[in-house]
Amino acid sequence: MNLTGLIFLLFAHYFAGRGIVRLFKLQIDELTTICMAFICGVTFHSMLPCIMQLAHIPITVRNTYIWLTGSTILLSIPLLLNIKNTKLPKLALPKLYELPYMLIFAGLMAISLWRCWYFPPTPRDVLTGVELIAEYTVKEHTMLNSAFSVDLRLNGAANNIFKSPFITGLQIIYKQLVLPFGQIWLSLLFLSFTVWFYSVIRSIVHPAIAGLLLLIYFAVPDLFAYTYIMLYDYPNMVFYFAAFYFMMKYIDSQKTNELVWVSFLLGMATYIRSETLVLAAVTSLLPMAYAWRSKAGIKQVAITGAIFMAGPLVFNFILSNIFIKYLIPVKFELGGLLNQDMFNIGGLIDKAKELLFDLMLSDKGEAVYAHFYYFFLTVLVVDGIRAIVTKKMSRDAIMALWGVLIVYLTLSLLSFLIPSHTIINSAKRGLFKIIPLMILYMAHSGILQSLSAYLYRKENGTDEEKSPKAPAAVTPKPAATITRPTGKAKK
Repeated sequence: MNLTGLIFLLFAHYFAGRGIVRLFKLQIDELTTICMAFICGVTFHSMLPCIMQLAHIPITVRNTYIWLTGSTILLSIPLLLNIKNTKLPKLALPKLYELPYMLIFAGLMAISLWRCWYFPPTPRDVLTGVELIAEYTVKEHTMLNSAFSVDLRLNGAANNIFKSPFITGLQIIYKQLVLPFGQIWLSLLFLSFTVWFYSVIRSIVHPAIAGLLLLIYFAVPDLFAYTYIMLYDYPNMVFYFAAFYFMMKYIDSQKTNELVWVSFLLGMATYIRSETLVLAAVTSLLPMAYAWRSKAGIKQVAITGAIFMAGPLVFNFILSNIFIKYLIPVKFELGGLLNQDMFNIGGLIDKAKELLFDLMLSDKGEAVYAHFYYFFLTVLVVDGIRAIVTKKMSRDAIMALWGVLIVYLTLSLLSFLIPSHTIINSAKRGLFKIIPLMILYMAHSGILQSLSAYLYRKENGTDEEKSPKAPAAVTPKPAATITRPTGKAKK
C-alpha cells in the first residue's frame, strides 16, 4: 500500500469537503463539520476521473495528482477566506461506562477496515461493471477502454455498466494512488459516518443508551457486511440519512441555507443511486406539509419543494445526461425495464406485503437483519401505548417515523415500477436507509427519553425532574407550529 498516496488523499478529501461545507454557512459543531467534510470530499472527488475523461485528459497517476490538487485548492477557497474563524474541535472525554462500547466499536471498525484493505472486490454487480471499467482505465488511462469490447450482455450483466460512476471514479483514484484493490475509500465513509451518527444519538439520549442503540445498529449482519463489501447501498444510506436529519433541523429553523444543504445531500445520494430521485420526491412532501401547516402560503410551499428537489434533479441530470451518456458507449433503454401494468394497484399492495412479511419479518429477514426490526417494533408498541396514555409524542419522533414510512413505501413502489428492482436483492439493500431512521426514532421515543432523564438524574445525584447537566434534547419536544415572518411590522 502506498501510504504517501493515502495521506495525500486524506488531506485532499478533508480540505475539499471542508470548503464545500463552509459554502453552506451551517451552524454545526466542529465534529460534525469534520465528518461531513470527509464524506463530501470523498464523494466529490469520485467525479474527477469523469471530468478528466470529458476534458480528454489522460487518466495517469501524474494527472490524477494534479487534478486532485487543483480541485482541492479551488474548493478550499471558502475555507481559506474564513481561516480566522476555524477552530480546533473541543472533544469531551468519554464517560467510564462508555469505554466498553468504545472497545467493541473499535474492534468492529478494525475488522471492517482490515477486510477492505486485505480482500479484493467481490460483488458480481461491480465485477461485471464499474470495477471492470476502473481496472482497464488504470491500465489504458482512459475510461473508454477495452472493457467495452466484451459482450456484457451475458448473464444479464450489461446493466451494471450503466450504474453511477461514483465507485468507478473512486476505484480509479485509489488503485492509482493507494492500493491495487482500491476500496479503502469505503472505510473512510464508514468511519466518518459512524462517528457522526454516534454523536447525533448521544446528543439526544444518555450515552449509555446511545451506546446500546449503536451496538444494535452494528449488529445488523448485512449492514455491517456492506461496510467492507463495495456497493452503492451503504454510501447511499449515509447521504440519505444525513439529508433527512438536517431536514428535521431545517423544519425547526426555517433557514434557507439549511434547506439548500439538504437538497445538496439528496443530490449526492441521487448521484450514487439514481432511483433516489423517486425517494427524494416523496420525502419532499414532508417539509412542504410542515410549511403548509405553518400557513406559509402556496407560493412558499412551492418554493420549498422546488429548492428541495433542485439538488436531486441537477445531480440526476449530470449522471444521466453527461456522465452515462458520454462515458458509456452503449445505448441504454429504460422502457424495457418498466412495469407494463402500471395501473394494477393490487400489484403495488402485493409488493408492500412482500417487503414486510417475506423479507423484514421473516426467517430470511432474521438472517439479513437479525432481530433489529423486532426490537424496533417493541419500542414502537411500548412508546405508542405510552403516547396514548400521556397524549404526548415528540415531533422529532413523529418525523423519524414519517421517514421510516417514506422509505418503506418508496421501496415498495420502486419494486412495483421496476420488476428488476427485486425485493430479495435491491430492496433488501435499499432497506439499509430505514435502519438509522429507526435508530433515530428510538432515540427520540418517549420511553427511552424517560429512561435517559432518569439516568441523568441518578448520575448527577439529584431527584429533580430535569437534570441541569442533561442536554436539552433529552426532554421530548412538545408539538410546535412553525411561524414564518410575513413582512415588515407596521409602525
